[in-house]
Amino acid sequence: MANMLILTGMATILAASTVIIVTSVSLSPAHIHFSITDANGANSTVDGMAGVSFNFNLTVGNPSRRAGVEYKDVIVNLQLARKRVKRKSVPATVNESMPLSQRPNSPISMAVAAFVEQDLLDLYLKKLHYRDHPTLTIIVTALVHFKVGVAYTRLYDITISCPPVDFSDVKNIFPEGNVNCSA
Repeated sequence: MANMLILTGMATILAASTVIIVTSVSLSPAHIHFSITDANGANSTVDGMAGVSFNFNLTVGNPSRRAGVEYKDVIVNLQLARKRVKRKSVPATVNESMPLSQRPNSPISMAVAAFVEQDLLDLYLKKLHYRDHPTLTIIVTALVHFKVGVAYTRLYDITISCPPVDFSDVKNIFPEGNVNCSA
């Protein structure tokens, strides 16, 4: 009788472990890929302040055949690459309503706009002493759930950065085309 109880307990633990492992594997997050596409910049004036407007699409590829993605929030910042400049991060506006759903095995694109004041650019360029080309890095933070069938994963906080880009020629900010970003 005792052996039967031990054997039943071990079989129950094995079955529960199998269910947990299968659930964990099926709900593991997909590997999504971020890139910057269709980027442009222009000298402009916003609320009476001169500066540079940057516009681009944040394109996200979801190669998973089983997991969709639900974006709860997407935050984009332009990071100026100098330590001696106090205000070195400029927020950008993602022009999409959240939450935003992405189907499995598909890309999605979000329009993004940012404005950098001329005073900040002048200070930044002064700190460079005009020796280097001015660069900025696009930092993206996305809060996402992955969806497999009707099941959702926990909320993931994904932060990626794009390679620094030279913005000395505002009208031709990405001369090679798209920029791939990494986590």
